[in-house]
Formats: sequence, C-alpha cells, structure tokens
Amino acid sequence: MTLCSIISAKADSVTFSLGNNPQVDEENILLNNGMTGPAVLGLTNQTQLQVRFSSTTDSLNIPSGGQARVEAQDGLVNNITISVPGGTFHDLIINPFFGSGLADVSVVTAGNQTFSFSYTLGVGQNFLTIVGDPGTSIVSVTINAANGFTDLRQPRISGAGVTVPEPTTMFLLGLGLLGTAGVVIRRNIRKRC
Repeated sequence: MTLCSIISAKADSVTFSLGNNPQVDEENILLNNGMTGPAVLGLTNQTQLQVRFSSTTDSLNIPSGGQARVEAQDGLVNNITISVPGGTFHDLIINPFFGSGLADVSVVTAGNQTFSFSYTLGVGQNFLTIVGDPGTSIVSVTINAANGFTDLRQPRISGAGVTVPEPTTMFLLGLGLLGTAGVVIRRNIRKRC
C-alpha cells in the first residue's frame, strides 16, 4: 500500500492592466523634495512610508514643485526601479509620461519570481496598473524603455509595508547576541585577573 499526499503550493502571480485602475487603500507617492541622484525617495501621503526610485542608467531628479513626478537629468528616463526599502507592496500604478517605443516592465515578488510585461508608450498618459494576486508581495518594479519617456508621473501604491522578521529569526538573533555578549564578558574578566 502506498500512501500519497498532495501538497499544494501557491505560486506568486501578478496581473498587468493598461490604464489607471485604482486599488483598495491606494496612496499617492508624494514627490516634491528636489532630490537628485541615481536614487531618490518619495513618501506615501497617508502612512509616510518611503518609496525608492533608482536607476542604473540615469541620474534622477524630483522637481521641487508641481505635479508628483521623477525625471532624468538628461531629459529622458530610460530605466527606473520602484521599491519600498526593507519592505514590499501589493500593487503599483505608474504613468511613464510622453514616451515612444516599447516599455519593458518587470516585477520581482517576495517569492523571487519575475513577471514581465511590454507595452508601447505614446504621447501623453501611459498608465499601467500592476497588482499582486492575493498572497503575492511585490519587492520591486523596473521599467526599461530604450527610447525613454519624459518622466514618471502620479505613481500610486497600496499594501506597502516594511518587512518584519519572523519570531524564530528574532529568537535566533537574540541567542547570537547573548552568545557574543558572553564572550565579551569572559574576555573582560580574564583581562582583569
């Protein structure tokens, strides 16, 4: 007699929808601090959580006034990654404004899976809504556009939060710190004797 058990595992999944499709608990990402560099930060308007915008090819700029947007110093954004430092999120709405050619969007989930989507950018609004299916946490979203776009406008996010270590991880960290403290105390006692 053979005993067989079936274990079901839920794989991460992400849905891409063209357009601006508001989500539950959505927050605007405030961008008006005048930061510049390969990485710049915005804040969510309700929870004040940091959102990081970085690029491997562009020096980014957040204008200090006007509409919430991230630009490139040379005038065209070719690469930009959106993430929550130390955390994840459930969905993101982006608008790579005034572009041409293809935008290749890749999403990395907490389960280390990558999902890709490509769409053609046009003159004006190019909204895309990215939603992690229930149980899926998004770590980052990267947009690559060879022809570039003027700026990333009106980004919105929901389900964002900082990852809290599991209790077991915290217990093991505490044990390690106690062990280190014990070694330091013994050394100090030996030095005194």
